[in-house]
Amino acid sequence: MQPASKRYRVNDSKQSGLCVMVHPTGAKSFSVRYVTADGKNSDKALGMFPSVSVEQARRMAAEIRSNVVANRIDPVEQARAVRSEGKQKRERTLAVLIEAYLTHIEREGRKAPTTLAKERHHLRQNVVPLMGKVPVQTIRRRDLRELLHQVAEAAARQPTGRGGRTAANDCLKYLKLVFDFAVDDLEWIETNPATGLRKLEVTQPRGREATSEELKALWTLWDERMKDGRAPDWAGSAALQFLALTLQRGEEVASATWGEMDLEAKRWQLPASRKKERQEAIIPLSEPALDILSEAQRRFPVAKGPFPGRGTETIKRDSLTQLFSRDCEALGIAGLTMHDLRRTGRTAITDPERLGFPPHIGEAVLSHAVGTTLTRAYDRNNYLTEKRRALEAWGVEVLSLTRRATSEPAGA
Repeated sequence: MQPASKRYRVNDSKQSGLCVMVHPTGAKSFSVRYVTADGKNSDKALGMFPSVSVEQARRMAAEIRSNVVANRIDPVEQARAVRSEGKQKRERTLAVLIEAYLTHIEREGRKAPTTLAKERHHLRQNVVPLMGKVPVQTIRRRDLRELLHQVAEAAARQPTGRGGRTAANDCLKYLKLVFDFAVDDLEWIETNPATGLRKLEVTQPRGREATSEELKALWTLWDERMKDGRAPDWAGSAALQFLALTLQRGEEVASATWGEMDLEAKRWQLPASRKKERQEAIIPLSEPALDILSEAQRRFPVAKGPFPGRGTETIKRDSLTQLFSRDCEALGIAGLTMHDLRRTGRTAITDPERLGFPPHIGEAVLSHAVGTTLTRAYDRNNYLTEKRRALEAWGVEVLSLTRRATSEPAGA
């Protein structure tokens, strides 16, 4: 068989359907023609000669044609499906899975905004940059173990200076949920690779309180930035001051809206949908907290809430966390987080040598459940009066650090 100007086909005299394709270059290849189950002619390439011998080509052709007749298998479609499945698996990366999971839980609406915000932060900021491009089906337990150590190392280098292993363990908790979603809902994989993976041992304390010197330095910095007058600077700094005064969570402060505020009654009413505890909370507003809200009304009359980010929307919790971290780094404060401000106020409120309120009032100020399940079933007291006295006293103490208050804290 000599080459010609165009490729031509020579049928095999022994095996039905088998042919040799002679190319203009002189190369020869084998293919087999068969009729599909729906009556269409199709050709399947078998390989190049002499890598595939004549006898091998005849055996392959006979097997393919037999499968088409007996098992109704179309080898071309089968190969196409394998390629498509391979492409689909490559596209099913961890980043794609995480976004699908986050969309799913947001639609369900079962989790508090604070919990959702924490999951988004850890998965998008800690996991995706390190492992987002990896196909889900290729991920093994050893890969996740290495990921946890990488997250811990990266988090430990952050300005807050602590929480590396805690951050890694949070990521593990959320990854277990993500992979459960991949198994049960999407059916991308058959088993959860995070199952059985142990948390990293945490030796450092969970958190600490800000010292009086640290709180004074932070408050002074926020005051100075608020005096500059730029809207983003004022909103972020004011939100951090408001958080320090009310002792509520970062997400709750960042997403606060004017509809939740009653300035006449001096209350902030947080709906159950925005609380981690999934219960409505009423936070009394101290005078310095009210001053911040009054100034916010003057500055941002059309904003959705007192602390706007871009446009009229509320500031993002992540933006607030990053601002706090940068402020701590600028002041040389190590190991302090925004959440530690809650701990700082709670400690001061119940410290017998400072404000001296009972422990259950300290818990109520943080909007934590007070007492056991049994006692809560009978005691429906919201301790609003006691919470107001505690937060007013705390507000006076905070301002006294920067010599902005002359009155003494009210005793419990």
